[in-house]
Amino acid sequence: MRIILANKYYYLRGGAENYLLSLSNWLSSTGHTVIPFAMSYSENLSTPYEKYFPSEVETENVKLNARGLHTLGRMIYSLESRRKLATLIVEQKPDLAHIHNIYTQLSPSILHTLADQHIPTVMTVHDHHLISPQYNVWAEGCGPDNRDVGIFKGTASKFHKDSYAASFAQLVTHKYHRWLNIYARNVDLFLCPSKYIQQQLIRGGFPEKKLRVLPYGIDPNSATLPPPEYRGSMRGSFQKYALFVGRLSEEKGIETIIQLAKILPDITFKIVGRGPEMAKLHRAGDKCPNLDFVGFRMGDELKELYANATVVLAPSRVHEIFGLSILEAMAHGKPVIASRVGGIPEVVEDGVNGFLVSPLDLHGWTESLMRIFYDDDLQKKLGRNARDLVETRFSLDQHHRKLTLYYEEAIAGKKK
Repeated sequence: MRIILANKYYYLRGGAENYLLSLSNWLSSTGHTVIPFAMSYSENLSTPYEKYFPSEVETENVKLNARGLHTLGRMIYSLESRRKLATLIVEQKPDLAHIHNIYTQLSPSILHTLADQHIPTVMTVHDHHLISPQYNVWAEGCGPDNRDVGIFKGTASKFHKDSYAASFAQLVTHKYHRWLNIYARNVDLFLCPSKYIQQQLIRGGFPEKKLRVLPYGIDPNSATLPPPEYRGSMRGSFQKYALFVGRLSEEKGIETIIQLAKILPDITFKIVGRGPEMAKLHRAGDKCPNLDFVGFRMGDELKELYANATVVLAPSRVHEIFGLSILEAMAHGKPVIASRVGGIPEVVEDGVNGFLVSPLDLHGWTESLMRIFYDDDLQKKLGRNARDLVETRFSLDQHHRKLTLYYEEAIAGKKK
């Protein structure tokens, strides 16, 4: 098949792009032709299809002036994106389109083009933006719930990028798209990484008949497990540490990590990632010698950090759609202590492959961490169960088989 993969960026920027690029590689390796469609951007990967990319939409510094209003117009409904995609369809003749995050940079105008050309269309739901002006939804007690906030109140709160203009643009765009019902009307199937987000979409008015649950997957063989004599054990030459991997931002619970480091000075905390809380983390590290900021790591370096960790922490303060980094930890045979939010309980089973804790329950975090850190037998059992779960329920092969079936379903539905 010839498959369009549409996303605002075409380089490794975040979780959605990580998934998209991995999917692109697999599709290509199985004989499909992958046609990327993104906005033009300096860091994009080179591709012969970039001639079809619409120009960049700058959403980082939106202002309420003439240029800002032009940007708002493109965020709401990009005629350029629609024209460029129409040309691509005529010249490349795709069989299917797989949509990812297109909201404000490409805009959902491209869905009208796909519908007009009768291109079967599926969309992976990577975040909450179909039902909320924010991409993340705060867990109870952790932040405001802006899913139904009005334009004036939402703008005044500066919920988006701490900017009146950016918040106004985000609200107007989201509410207009919801009013048009443009996603629900024009996407044939929505692929939901968790039952949690499926239920959220149903509550948000999306037709249940278009929703399919398709958890993310991971290749268990990609994990670097520690040698058998140390596997699941804290003895030997491996340093004992608790590991966090992810974006260094407020919603990921970085404050919880800092508090735990202060309470448990005998436990080393290794922090992997980058983001807006980096400076705060460094300042905390000056006072907590057991807080080790590793920086951004990937590939073999990241695998080694996973392999040698005692436990992995996921203290998110927002309702995560799924938590792919949790699967990465489990593939390495590591137990996970995670927040009881969003789709995470569909992966982390309390007392089976890790522990679930309320985001703000610092006592619960401390107790769970100490239980794993100072009980070899428990750590080994949870780690084995974590690895088994990945192999039996969340392997990449299973994900790809189900995805292929949903592609076929979307194509068959278009022919009716």
